[in-house]
Amino acid sequence: MKKTRELAESQSGSNCRRHLFPIDTRIVHICYNMSVPSHSSVEPRRIPQQTRGKRRVAGFLKAAASVITEMGYERATMSAIAERAHSCIGSLYQFFPNKPSVAEAIRAQYIREIEYSWVALGREAPALNAKELARHLVSLQLEIVKSHPALLALLDVPPTPRTTTQRELIRARIAAVLIAHKPSMTRTTAQRIASVVQQVSRGLLNLYARTDADQKATIVEEFEAVLSGYLVPKLKR
Repeated sequence: MKKTRELAESQSGSNCRRHLFPIDTRIVHICYNMSVPSHSSVEPRRIPQQTRGKRRVAGFLKAAASVITEMGYERATMSAIAERAHSCIGSLYQFFPNKPSVAEAIRAQYIREIEYSWVALGREAPALNAKELARHLVSLQLEIVKSHPALLALLDVPPTPRTTTQRELIRARIAAVLIAHKPSMTRTTAQRIASVVQQVSRGLLNLYARTDADQKATIVEEFEAVLSGYLVPKLKR
């Protein structure tokens, strides 16, 4: 049997090593990271400071969102994400220790991206009646999941402390919209109503995600009816 030769070469821009193993005149390429990833943390392993590193992370998150949207969170793998990003899995593990940390990073990115949408609705809220506000709340959330489809696939991911913080931020945005519509509403009341709106929205978005395309319009109508029925008496001025 031939003595196996190992040729190690550093891959530019990552800590991966590429090993070439001649087997029956064929060469098998194995790209891996020498460190063992942690499976308990959802925190990023490394936060890039330079533009090149930020671009790489952005590429990984874009690839991850695509894979999770197509395959669902449970079936998505770190290997599939790295492959979609045209990168080595060792490179992915430089920044994210596991799949939950990738999911958290996607959600955090999306929350930053949709911030302006909530602010804009807050500006429109004073001129809307309660039914119109309910419709706008529904349409805004549908626009968000259409522009960020991975969010639907991430709805059932087990919560973490960071997830809880992100949900609190969204609840605060909904509460701010309610107060903008009805300035006499106390913050405590607005937070309570926002919690209900958030939970109802979560359930209906789950239903929307699982509904056939030709039935989605009907689900949207039901969504609007549920929120209107709840919000109209709460928002009487």
